[in-house]
Amino acid sequence: MRIELETVTLEVEDHGEGVPVILLHGFPLSSAIWTPVRTAVEQAARLITPDLRGFGSSDQPATGYGIEDLAGEVIRLADALRVDRFVLGGHSMGGYVALRVAAAWPERLAGLILVDTRAEADAPEGRRRRDVGIAQIVAGDAAGFLDEFVAGLVGPSSTKRAPRVIAELRAIAAEAAPEALAGCLAGMRDRLDSSALLPTLDVPALVVVGQEDSLTPVASSRAMAAALPMATLVEIPSAGHTPSMERPIPTAEAILGFLRANFPPALKPIQIHPRPR
Repeated sequence: MRIELETVTLEVEDHGEGVPVILLHGFPLSSAIWTPVRTAVEQAARLITPDLRGFGSSDQPATGYGIEDLAGEVIRLADALRVDRFVLGGHSMGGYVALRVAAAWPERLAGLILVDTRAEADAPEGRRRRDVGIAQIVAGDAAGFLDEFVAGLVGPSSTKRAPRVIAELRAIAAEAAPEALAGCLAGMRDRLDSSALLPTLDVPALVVVGQEDSLTPVASSRAMAAALPMATLVEIPSAGHTPSMERPIPTAEAILGFLRANFPPALKPIQIHPRPR
């Protein structure tokens, strides 16, 4: 469904009953990355998955792609859906956004799910690579950028076992506007370091990472889980940076187990108003 916010109109999937869970996709993808785990998660939650601005079927404005900008839109989306407190999850860039939501609106957070992401800001070499990508996109070669970038999202096991995953991810990425690609690369390059935030987040947290992730290595996820006061760490074997697509069953089991352990039926619903129809 289309949700019109003050700043943008987003395409949003909103199904299931129970604790509200908002899952944010990573770069340069869309909410389609959650499709393989959706049916399982909806057994325990009201699952809300937006296409962030510029991606999927959402509006594609020319600007507004800073991580703080995207965080503000998550809150505006929750307000539009009449959801007060919620479990917030994010994959990769979506995790960066989720952490900035947690920093600015901690009272809205009931729980946190971080999938193949990290808390620290980019190092100088990482910022340089973002700039190279921006230059390639601005020069008109968004397709070439995506070809190379998407190939690095999956682990070697998936490349051998299920090469179709790369094609599926590339098709999802093709929906992104060039302005969103360049804008989000700049936003990720300039994002704040959230490392000091982690020990202050006194909510249940789940950290998920593919054991073959070369973009956000397992060591980063282990350190993040250790810094969070109430975290569970799940490492997904034979998965790279996109475990919901590469290994959907163990990824769904991790999320479902986390929700059932921390948000049993007696605690639902957390939303303060019925959802709009």
